[in-house]
Amino acid sequence: MRRRVVVTGLGTVTPHADDVDRLFAQLCEGRSAVERITSFDPVDLPSQIAAEVRYPVEGPDFLGPYDLRPRAMRFSWAAAQRALASAGLPELAPDDFAARARRAVHLAVGVGSTAIEALGGITLEAWGTPEVSTKRDLPAFRRAAVKHDDAVAVLEEWFVDQAAPALATMLGASSVTTAASACASGSHAILDAVARIRLNQSDVVLTGGVCTPVTRSMMPGFSMLSALTTANENPAAASRPFDMDRSGFIMAEGCSLLVVEELEHALARGATIHGEVLGVGIATDSYRLTDPEPGGRGMGDAMRRALLDSGVPSTGVQYINAHGTSTKMNDAAETKAMKRVFGGRDATPPVSSSKSMFGHLIHAAGVTEAIVCLQSIKHGRVHPTINHETPDPECDLDYVPNVARDLTVDVAMSNSFGFGGQNVSVILGRYDGSRA
Repeated sequence: MRRRVVVTGLGTVTPHADDVDRLFAQLCEGRSAVERITSFDPVDLPSQIAAEVRYPVEGPDFLGPYDLRPRAMRFSWAAAQRALASAGLPELAPDDFAARARRAVHLAVGVGSTAIEALGGITLEAWGTPEVSTKRDLPAFRRAAVKHDDAVAVLEEWFVDQAAPALATMLGASSVTTAASACASGSHAILDAVARIRLNQSDVVLTGGVCTPVTRSMMPGFSMLSALTTANENPAAASRPFDMDRSGFIMAEGCSLLVVEELEHALARGATIHGEVLGVGIATDSYRLTDPEPGGRGMGDAMRRALLDSGVPSTGVQYINAHGTSTKMNDAAETKAMKRVFGGRDATPPVSSSKSMFGHLIHAAGVTEAIVCLQSIKHGRVHPTINHETPDPECDLDYVPNVARDLTVDVAMSNSFGFGGQNVSVILGRYDGSRA
C-alpha cells in the first residue's frame, strides 16, 4: 500500500501577508500587491514595479552559525516558524538520532548571486594581495562589500544557499536537499518531498521555496529577456494573465513552506490535517531556454501524470490554480494544454491566476499557490484573476474574472511551468479518512 502524504503545516511570508488566512482573504478581495519598487531606485530600469514584502519581518539576527539578516534568510526563518507552529511538531532532543533521521528539509532556493563583477571585486579587495594578506576573513569581506553599490544584492543572493541547512536546525532534520528548476522549483520541492515520504525515507518533510529577486542585479536580466512587463504607470493593473493586453510578468519576493507528513505518523500524534497531496507529475518540453513549447506539450504531460498518480479522473478536479504568468506565450500554451487534458473548453474547471495579484515568486511560486489551493478547499471559495478585461481568442477558458467565486472544491490542481520547459503539476485534495 502506498504511503499517503498529508499537509500538517502551512507558513508564508508573501507580499500580501505573513499569514495564510490573511493572504487568501486579500486574494479573494482582488487586491494587488504590486507597486513601484522601494528597495532601490529603479528609475533607469524598463520594469520599475514589483510585489515586495513591505512590512517588517521580525526575527533573530542569527540561528547558530546562520546569519538571518539577509532577506531570503529572514523570510525562510519566519515562514518556517509559522509552518512548524501550524504543524505542532514536537521538538526533538539533540541525541534523538532515530527521530531526526526521519525528518528532512527540501527547499527550492533562489538563483544565487548574479552580480559576478561586483562579487569578484569585493572578494579581491577583501583577499588582498600576496604582499598584504591580513584581511582574509568574512568580516573583511563584509567591510569591503559596503563600498559597492550592489553590495546588498550580492550578499543577500550569496547567502541564500544557507537557508535549507538553517531550516534543518529548526526542524531537527538530518537530511537537507534543494531544488532548482526555475519557476517550477517550489512545486518540484513538493514533488521531491512526496517521493521521499513514499519511498519510506522520511516521515516528515519541511518543503517549499524562497526567492528574493527584486534586486539591482536581478531585475535587469529578466528585463533583457523581455519577460517583465513595462506597464509601470498603473502597477496594480500591470499583471493581466490570460487577457489580450498582457505584456509580461511581475517580479515578486517571499517564502512559503509546507510541512508534509506520512498519514499514519500525523494521525498518531493527533496532528491537524489541512489537506492531502494526492498526486504529482513532472515533464520537460526540451524546446527552448525560456519560451514554452507553443502547444503546451510538456505542460499537458505534467498535468496528465499528476492525474494518473493521484488516481483522480479529470472530471474529479474542481479548480485549477494556473501558472498564469501574464506572458503572451505561456498563457496561450497553458490554455491549450488544459483544454487537451480536461477534454475541451466546457469540460475544463474554473481557472485562476494568483500571479495577477502577487506577481511571480519564482522559486516560492508553486508552494504559495499550493497553499492557495488548500485554502480554496478549506473555505469553499476561489479567488479571481484580476485585470481580466479584454478576452483573448487564444485564452477562452473560465478564468474567474475579477470577482471571487463560492465553489465547493474537493480536489484542486496547481500548475508550475518554468524556463527551460520544466513543468510540474500537483494535485491537492480534501483529507478523506475513509479513503484506502
